[in-house]
Amino acid sequence: MFRLGIESFLEDKKWKGRLENRQVAFLGHPASVNQKLESSLHLIRSHTPLKINCLIGPQHGFKGTKQANMITTEDENLKNSGPIFSLYSSKTRRLTQEMLSCFDVLIVDLQDVGCRVYTYLTTLFYVLEDCTQANKEVWILDRPNPAGRKGEGSILNKNFMSFVGAAPLPIRHGLTLGEAASWYCSLKNLNIQFEIIKMKNYQPEKTPWPDHFPWVLPSPNMVDEECVRCYSGTVLLEGTNVSEARGTVFPLKAFGFPDMNTEAILKSMFKMAPQWLKGCVLREEFFQPVFDKFQNKVCSAIRIHAEGPSYNEKDFHPYRLVSLFLKCLKNTHPDFDWIKLPPYEYEYKKLPIDILSGDDFLRKWIEDENASITDLEEKLSPDEKLWIEQRKNFLLY
Repeated sequence: MFRLGIESFLEDKKWKGRLENRQVAFLGHPASVNQKLESSLHLIRSHTPLKINCLIGPQHGFKGTKQANMITTEDENLKNSGPIFSLYSSKTRRLTQEMLSCFDVLIVDLQDVGCRVYTYLTTLFYVLEDCTQANKEVWILDRPNPAGRKGEGSILNKNFMSFVGAAPLPIRHGLTLGEAASWYCSLKNLNIQFEIIKMKNYQPEKTPWPDHFPWVLPSPNMVDEECVRCYSGTVLLEGTNVSEARGTVFPLKAFGFPDMNTEAILKSMFKMAPQWLKGCVLREEFFQPVFDKFQNKVCSAIRIHAEGPSYNEKDFHPYRLVSLFLKCLKNTHPDFDWIKLPPYEYEYKKLPIDILSGDDFLRKWIEDENASITDLEEKLSPDEKLWIEQRKNFLLY
């Protein structure tokens, strides 16, 4: 029977004798639940004698209410919770001395989506570093990676590190947070006391997201599993002036702008690299965002359908698909100002598209009229093969 990390934690009672009578902090959000959708925090408080001294929230806040990037979550408040700290604010993305003074052990229970850009991964890496330096212990309650095992994208160039890229891995990494923690501690040679509470009977190759497990939004725009599947590609559009459909009912599953020549772009995409468009269905869409880019304006768009019988995880390449879209967009609308300028995710100098993709190769490839599909494939494929080899010793499932 499948068990989440929180469920294994409560059943196996590994915490007995190790966590009792210690100061404990809990890093979580609304998706920190068991399979019955009961709060992990509530379960720990009601089924163990552990005392949670403080709560810590990642981007979007402990209550998951904050929408966009660079919006502080310091105004959180829950009754009888003790202090609630933010690891995503104008003040800090790191554990401060004030936070560290509240606990001996940090329990991490975050639902990730398998993408380097999704900031919960960076938060985890920072937490591991900060707790190592402060001689604090970290327990990670592991959860599924709904994006599956596939790796896609180039490995992050160290010169383009940021809060949306804190370590040399591709944009789609294929690890659970527990596995990512093991990999990162090895990479950085962190001498830290940490425990990974594994899931039981998890089969990522077969079922990345267990069929019976309801979806709880880990962030306001990660609305369902299909959104997760698209995210490693459509998140690139945060670095552009193209709308990724935030402010609609299908965020990160469609993209466009007013008067975009959708028909011409789709035709160009299928002519240039049909092999990058498999495993899904693309169709013309129209949307009118109620907030974010092009608010209250009707946008012509492309909608990705990574669902139903047409979806095939093996053939679906969201990073390549969106990269191809941007290439064809540049060819079809040469005067469209597609590059978004900083600041973005607390980076004030480097271009958002560069830190999202991991270096400046993609941007230059898009803008170079003579650059071919082969040029990008020759950039991506070796990195993807290298990453699959590098991560294999850290897979727990």
